[in-house]
Amino acid sequence: MPGIMEERELRKAGGAAGGGDFGLEVLLRQLHQELGLNLRQYKPNYLKRRIGVRMRATGCADYLQYRQYLRQHPGEGRRLINDLTINVTEFFRDQDVYEAIRGAVLPEVISYKRGSGMWSLRAWSAGCATGEEPYSLAILILDALTRAGDRSRWAVRVTATDLDDRALETAKAARYESAKVLPGLELEDYFFPVESGYAVRDEVRRLVRFLLLDIVKQPPLRHLDIILCRNVLIYFERDKQSQIMEIFYRCLRPGGFLVLGKSEAIVGAAQSGFAPYRRRERIYRKRD
Repeated sequence: MPGIMEERELRKAGGAAGGGDFGLEVLLRQLHQELGLNLRQYKPNYLKRRIGVRMRATGCADYLQYRQYLRQHPGEGRRLINDLTINVTEFFRDQDVYEAIRGAVLPEVISYKRGSGMWSLRAWSAGCATGEEPYSLAILILDALTRAGDRSRWAVRVTATDLDDRALETAKAARYESAKVLPGLELEDYFFPVESGYAVRDEVRRLVRFLLLDIVKQPPLRHLDIILCRNVLIYFERDKQSQIMEIFYRCLRPGGFLVLGKSEAIVGAAQSGFAPYRRRERIYRKRD
């Protein structure tokens, strides 16, 4: 009986039975075997803090008790995932980054695609949380194509992914307590007022597709023009960051753009495949 044997091992570990690193390791093993959750990709201290939140919420004193709680409450695994994915975001967060996307990245993408006779623009918002990031990008794309006068010719798709199903439900509902746009844009062109705040207009919503996806798994995306992955990599160990970078590299077309968070950078073997485009805004370009 593996479960009993593991509990005996925990108790032999001494001290806070089930509360140390060995207890955490057995808990992670259970989550992987029974729920398919590979949480070792996260930084250990971050992982302990977030699991601790769920342990306190469920009244569990140590990892052993939390393992038992998980077995007795099938929905707890999903709640744990939702707690691991911190959703702190807003529309056009870090305005200078979006100004760079509007003023430099999108004009280059549109010029390249138009010159190649490819009237499609494809982007990926990885770790999209509650949707503000992909909707912000969709607004900029819509504005750029409208001003160019050939919006009707373009096929646009912004794929937005996250591991938090509750956050994705909020994103799909497209209703927010507050909303904002960049200077030069009119709020009412992209949002309309509702009782609880603002709702995203259908013209913007139609450009965005939301998917439940683990960022460390290869998505069914290829030949992308832009990838936004901002303030997500900081929660992962360096080897997982390198793995994610390799995924981004494979998904982008030559000359495509990768936008990271202000405290993030290209790591691993993928460094040779990207060139800084706007270093201050953490915008990189895949080498041709």
